[in-house]
Amino acid sequence: MTGNLMRKVRRRKYSDPTERIPPGVEEVISRGSCHIGKLNDTMVLKYASDFNDPGYLISIKVENRLLNILGAHPRIVESKSLAEDGLILKYYPNGTLRTYIKNHPYETLERRLEWCKQLVDTLSYVHSKRIIHCDICLHNILLNDNYDIVLADFQGLLISSTTGRTLLDGLTRECAKSYMPRENVYFASVRTDLFAVGSAIYHLIAGHEVFPELDSFDDEKVINARFINREFPNNDYVASHIVERCWRGEYESAAEISVDITQVQATTKAVEEALINEEAFKQEEGFEDEYGDENAEYEEEL
Repeated sequence: MTGNLMRKVRRRKYSDPTERIPPGVEEVISRGSCHIGKLNDTMVLKYASDFNDPGYLISIKVENRLLNILGAHPRIVESKSLAEDGLILKYYPNGTLRTYIKNHPYETLERRLEWCKQLVDTLSYVHSKRIIHCDICLHNILLNDNYDIVLADFQGLLISSTTGRTLLDGLTRECAKSYMPRENVYFASVRTDLFAVGSAIYHLIAGHEVFPELDSFDDEKVINARFINREFPNNDYVASHIVERCWRGEYESAAEISVDITQVQATTKAVEEALINEEAFKQEEGFEDEYGDENAEYEEEL
C-alpha cells in the first residue's frame, strides 16, 4: 500500500509483536492505518502504523495542516504540535462515541439527538473552511470531559474556493457502511460527508451500525449494492427520515440536517411532556376517586 492508494483500513485491537512503538508512548490505545499512542494523561501521539510507508507520513502532515486551518474549536480535536514521529494531540480519556454507545445501550434519546445535532453543527463549520472530512463515523468522534462530541481524524480533503480542485488530500475514505457509492472512489464532497452522517445518526439512534449482520470489509460489495438499490433498514426508529435523506443525497448542507434534527428534538420533547402530563393526570384522578369513595362512605355513616 502506497501513498497513492486510498485507504480503508480495518481497525484492530491486537498488537503486532514486531510493531515499532515511538519513544515516549506509554500505551497504544488505537490501531489502524495510523496508531494512537498515549504519551501521558493529557497528550497522545498519532503515528503511522508502517514507518516505511511515506504515504502515511504525508497523511499525518496533511492532517496537521487541516487542523491548523480549522483552528481552535470546542468540537474539533485539539492539535498540540507536529513531531518527528507523528502528530501530538490532546488526550480525551472518555474515549470514542462508538465505545460509549456500545457500553451504555440505555442512554437517553435526548442525549443521542443532542450528539447528532453537535455532529452536524461541527461539520457545518468544517465545510465552511472548504474541508471534507472523508471518514465520518462514531469511531472518529471523541467525548470531552462534559461528554460533548469532539470530531477527530482529519485526513480528508482541502478544496480550492476558486477552482474547486483538491489542494490537499490525506487519502482516507469511509468504510463501506459510511461510503456513498460512486464511480470514482477518490472523489469526495460535502454530499459524500453527509451520506456518512446518515450512517452515524443511524448508529447513534439505533445503537448499532447499519447492516450489523454484515462486515464493512468482507461484505463491502453487498453493502454497496444495498445502498445503490436503496435497500435501507426498516424506518421504525426516530429520525429515520433524516437518515434516509442523507443516504439518498437529498441534503445540500449540514445546516439543513441541523434544522431537521432541531425539529425532531422539539417533537420528541413535546411528546415526552405530554406523556408526563397524562401520567400525572391519571395519578391525580386516582387520588380523587380514592378519597371520593371514602367521603361517600363517611356521609352514609352520618
